Amino acid sequence: MKVLIAELVNQWSDSSIGLLVNEQFALAEADVDSVTGVRQTINWLSTRTDIDLPTVVIVNFTDVNDGLVICQSVRQRLVPHVFLLFLCRTTIGSNWKSQLLIAGADVCLNLDELGQLAAHLEALKRIADSQSRLLADRKLLQFQSAHDPLLGNLLNYSAILARLELQVKSADQKPVSLMMADIDNFSQVNNLYGHLAGNTVLKQVAERIRSSVRSNDAVGRFGGEEFLVVLSNCPAKETTKLAERIRCNVSREPVDLDSAVISVNVSIGVTTILEKMSAENGIKQADLALYQAKRFGKNQVRVYDGKESSNSGYTGRNEG
Repeated sequence: MKVLIAELVNQWSDSSIGLLVNEQFALAEADVDSVTGVRQTINWLSTRTDIDLPTVVIVNFTDVNDGLVICQSVRQRLVPHVFLLFLCRTTIGSNWKSQLLIAGADVCLNLDELGQLAAHLEALKRIADSQSRLLADRKLLQFQSAHDPLLGNLLNYSAILARLELQVKSADQKPVSLMMADIDNFSQVNNLYGHLAGNTVLKQVAERIRSSVRSNDAVGRFGGEEFLVVLSNCPAKETTKLAERIRCNVSREPVDLDSAVISVNVSIGVTTILEKMSAENGIKQADLALYQAKRFGKNQVRVYDGKESSNSGYTGRNEG
């Protein structure tokens, strides 16, 4: 947890506040920083990335306008909630609390209420801890909703299609290439060794594909034993080389099961989405190329040759 103490009072910092904050957040292993002055505080906040912003900001002030400026600086950031606690060190009128609370403050204390600071810090700490757990849970759910439950490092069907659509829309005349990869004779693995063995093969192949592509490429499970690879800014020639590398890496070593050692191969269809081509047509072309790879012997890479299904003999996936 990160805490910032902003001293906006025109005098030396009140060290007792820092000591109290350190004491209250000791068990939370808080990282406490201090800064003096309105401009310095805003500069400090503006130079932090969203992930580096403090969880709690304690503002020690005398001018409500200074407090409003700090509120605005924090609340304009679209980040998880930063808790703002304001300590007014002088008498400045009756409506300053309302102004700050409307502007985004969470707690406002005047001179007569400073004795409540420890209690409010304890409450903020509990709320901040709850928020951290909720954010962690949300991050986990977001990951799970976008990734295949069996192949945790690969995107699921919906997520890989969304990634493809995004790449096509934002390509800006840069090539977007696709690979459709299918494990050869996978049904025989399930029939001979069982579905648990088949799952092990799927995991091994998925890992070999993922480790063969670039870090900014997307790999997803398209269905069954079929994988879709989306490559941004990758010309057709480079895509074919990368597909061949995947094929070699998948087949280089067998999958070692408790009951058997299984050789695995993949067939791969490759295409490059041209200008104004839809993602759907790109998938269709990669699928047609995959069918050709299956038809002419499997364990090979085929590039879409411009022929539609009526000319290529294409009848659909799941050819084995």
